[in-house]
Amino acid sequence: MQVSFWSNYHQLGTTSNMIAVALYTALKYRMRILMAHNHFDRSTLESAFIDRSYLEHSLMDLSDTGIDALSRFIKFNRIEKNEISSYTTTILKNRLDLLTGTRNKNRNIYQSSLKESIQLILRSAALYYDLVFIDTAPCNNEISEKIIENSDLVVVNLCQNPNTIENFIKNHGEYLDKSLVLLGKYDADSRFNIKRIRKKFNLDCVCAIPYSTEFADACIESRSVDFFIKNIEADKDDMHSNFINSVADAAKSILTALGMDDAKTVRQVS
Repeated sequence: MQVSFWSNYHQLGTTSNMIAVALYTALKYRMRILMAHNHFDRSTLESAFIDRSYLEHSLMDLSDTGIDALSRFIKFNRIEKNEISSYTTTILKNRLDLLTGTRNKNRNIYQSSLKESIQLILRSAALYYDLVFIDTAPCNNEISEKIIENSDLVVVNLCQNPNTIENFIKNHGEYLDKSLVLLGKYDADSRFNIKRIRKKFNLDCVCAIPYSTEFADACIESRSVDFFIKNIEADKDDMHSNFINSVADAAKSILTALGMDDAKTVRQVS
């Protein structure tokens, strides 16, 4: 199953929302998950998991991993379903992999290459992984539109500003039939809370994830995995419980929308 995390605006926490949901799902469910993105400008997805110095000076020197290498190979070769993981970076063994983004310095060359290969890459990934989460470049992006068109679900990342939500419905209403709205950096004390937003815009599938300073810091410092392993079982009195429970609700809603909510056995965190 393919899930696009997308927004009609920049800087709405799309990447951090996907990171949180992917980590929670990988740790709690028996699934093999791939994370990827189609951003040309530097994405924060890689740095949430991989130390920046290694990312910039070691991993990026490897020519046989990441979306560029996979794109080159897949254009001229048939790829077996289990071979695709060799182009990825393991985040959680047998559970969560990352397909790193482009190292190309030329935007036009990158976009031209990816236009030709993205659908084949994602179809191949879907044969090996239970879930493919894609941090999809925002706004009107031709490659993003291709990805969304072929996605089973679009997680639309919005803020609580009614104008932003109205803009999405007005200009991207075609996504509504297969979308789930995720309110990032959610403030429960706002007048525009989740209940009011559901009613005002007649939206059924709406989830919310509040801002967590410690999780944001963990992503900056490449400690996102450690944060979730440490806090995933937070009890109701824990300062992180609201954040973790909200991520859990979003993950379950996504699996339910995909018809996968009871297809896998919940795994115990070790």
